Amino acid sequence: MKGHYSLLIIFLLAFVAQGQNTKNDAEGPEYYQVIKDYQALAAQYDNAKLLEFGPTDSGKPLSLFLVQKEKIEGEDIATLSKDKLVIFINNGIHPGESCGIDASLRWLERMLKAPIDQEVLIAVIPVYNIGGLLQRRPHTRANQNGPTLQGFRGNARNLDLNRDFIKADARNTLEFYRVFQSLHPHIFIDTHTSNGADYAYTMTLISTLADKLAPPMANLLKDKMEPALYASMKMKNWEMTPYVNVFGRTPDNGFSAFLESPRYASGYTALFNTIGFISEAHMFKPYADRVAATEAFLESVYDFSSAQSAEIKKAKKAADQWQMEADSFPIDWKLDSTVIEKLNFQGFESAQLKSHLGPYKRLKYFRDSAKNSILNYYPHYATTVDAQVPSFYVIPYAQREVIERLQAHSIKMIPLKKDTLIECDFWEIEEYEFGSQPYEGHFRVENIKAKREKAKRKFYQGDFLVPGQQAHAYFLASVLHPMGRDSYLSWGFMHSILGRKEYFSPYVFEETAEQLLANDSELKAEFEAWQKANPAQAKSAYASLNWIYQRSDYFEEEYLRYPIGFIN
Repeated sequence: MKGHYSLLIIFLLAFVAQGQNTKNDAEGPEYYQVIKDYQALAAQYDNAKLLEFGPTDSGKPLSLFLVQKEKIEGEDIATLSKDKLVIFINNGIHPGESCGIDASLRWLERMLKAPIDQEVLIAVIPVYNIGGLLQRRPHTRANQNGPTLQGFRGNARNLDLNRDFIKADARNTLEFYRVFQSLHPHIFIDTHTSNGADYAYTMTLISTLADKLAPPMANLLKDKMEPALYASMKMKNWEMTPYVNVFGRTPDNGFSAFLESPRYASGYTALFNTIGFISEAHMFKPYADRVAATEAFLESVYDFSSAQSAEIKKAKKAADQWQMEADSFPIDWKLDSTVIEKLNFQGFESAQLKSHLGPYKRLKYFRDSAKNSILNYYPHYATTVDAQVPSFYVIPYAQREVIERLQAHSIKMIPLKKDTLIECDFWEIEEYEFGSQPYEGHFRVENIKAKREKAKRKFYQGDFLVPGQQAHAYFLASVLHPMGRDSYLSWGFMHSILGRKEYFSPYVFEETAEQLLANDSELKAEFEAWQKANPAQAKSAYASLNWIYQRSDYFEEEYLRYPIGFIN
């Protein structure tokens, strides 16, 4: 047995040593080495600090690296970020797309050798999806040109963390909430590598849709910041284009902006008037070029933000005030194909060729044949659901998953001191569909249609009154309105209201139904009209009795009634 234990110890030591390789950019980043590199920077510079937050799903802590001009004292990031312009960078949400991990380190190594702007605090998550990077191996990205070793998209629970910012199944997300809500960043960058078409650009960009920001930040983004970033990248010889949002076809017929709803990182941060960018380095370009282009983008954002820090901070303050006073917020959208911009696009010639694998055609790009075109670009999404902000939401204590996520955002909530009858508006669910298969650990509820009705309902001691107009009003509207694209209802937190709990036995209810019709002439007339309109169903005892049952006092009022009340 001793021999077996010795072999086991040798194996474990070898495994640990494997996590201590020297840096090799061609291989791609390795988690333990990345953290060592950040620890070395923090030890070398007193104006840099590496902090640890709670455990992620991997069991490893979420790390945050801070840089500012002066020495960093203490670890309270809310205090450190106060009065600063905060640039918050998130790396490795998809660890196979690792260019941002390497680019951030390279950029920070350079930044720390030069003076940092007095007004700016840079906050960097070195690796967000730690569990995915720990699964580093070849071939996790079939469509990507290097590095040799790549992390995996799923985290330790096999969740795509860039779909988790509302449902918050992952511990990573809960720790992200802590960091984000303490930093109150002005600018957020999520670093990625693209999928999809082939073209000449090394860097493409998703920007927060301006329609989802309060006017002061929206105007700043569209009128000043976006043009400046595109110009800066062109000067650095990394000319950008908007993210090429096409799959399975060429861009030749144009493409639309990417709709980053709140489940995505930049869609979530937009709810708090943070301008978000998703850098999408092109998957086919050499890894070194993707790293360099991402580094150039980080530098461009910093240069603009430091030069315009006073204006950005002023716009953010005005936007936050605007949000607290807003009467409504957009919570679902559809592409507006009437708004068209002309886009100069540097692509490649392509053709549909006969496949060698079967009797079908395959798409082939010819990178030695440039194709410069003027394409239609569709940057606008029209609002399809507008959420009116109530004076209060009333949330039953029983809705634990909802309450816990609101508490994670420091939402102001007032517990009821006694049982109370409250007149509220309630939503009655009229239509919905379940997704055809599980999506990120949930069966989503989609295409929800609901009508609003006023009623008195008893709420109980410990239930919560939540003011509608408060600092995070847009977030509240997005998650609590049942028809929001990423509402808590859509993510399945309230599936129980979609199922009945009580039924009837036909042989028992027959006489009761007869008596109900005898006592209500209007109900009887409606029933007879239903029979004429539905002769096949009228022949069914159960269908006939169920029609009456659903319109009687016996039918449960909880069925399809959204449990959260709205006080106007």
